[in-house]
Amino acid sequence: MNFVMFNGREIEYEIIRKNVKNINLRVRRDASVAVSANHYVPESVIEEFVLQNAEKIIGAQDKNAARNTESALANGSKIMLLGEEFDLIIKESNRQSYYINEKDIVFRVSDLKDTEQIKSVYLCLLRNTAEVVFPKLLKECYPAFESVCSELPVLKIKDLKSQWGNCYHKRNLITLNLRLAVYDMHVIRSVIYHEYCHFVHQNHSKEFYNLLSRVYPNWKQCSRILKGKP
Repeated sequence: MNFVMFNGREIEYEIIRKNVKNINLRVRRDASVAVSANHYVPESVIEEFVLQNAEKIIGAQDKNAARNTESALANGSKIMLLGEEFDLIIKESNRQSYYINEKDIVFRVSDLKDTEQIKSVYLCLLRNTAEVVFPKLLKECYPAFESVCSELPVLKIKDLKSQWGNCYHKRNLITLNLRLAVYDMHVIRSVIYHEYCHFVHQNHSKEFYNLLSRVYPNWKQCSRILKGKP
């Protein structure tokens, strides 16, 4: 995988070599980016092409994220939390809140047709879950990087639009996307280890992925899950 930075946002993209005349770009429904190009096209040219289309890519990613979230929040649909599937029940109530049963997650909203209110409860659910789980996993993964990080990194949890996480090694800071709370612990760990590896390599070089493979060998499987691939 390759990546570029645009206005503070990281765009990760996959290069697919094909027998094509032009460089083609596609934003998948899972927000991943695929760029197809002929074998003779240098990666530097492909990178410039991605940067030239960065605004369009980010716009498409944001639309897909909004569409996916909205479709997942229908009454009676299935939603995921920490890798477990629940039935979503949306009830009318004067108090905006949620609660979790053994098999159900119940949203309480004042207007059943107010999609923004429903999304707000959903994000509250994810944030509350993330604030409990993510710090524990960050601490659990820390020993492998104790010689690199002088102390446990500061953790920020945000609703990131195009990243699962990012790292500012000079500030000893890791930011994680609250939407990771949808996935099981293995997937969340893989993102945390990914960000820890950036304390050693501030890129996505071969050395970076070699290190990631040593500290978390199943990261490729987790990466495919995050991209919605079987």
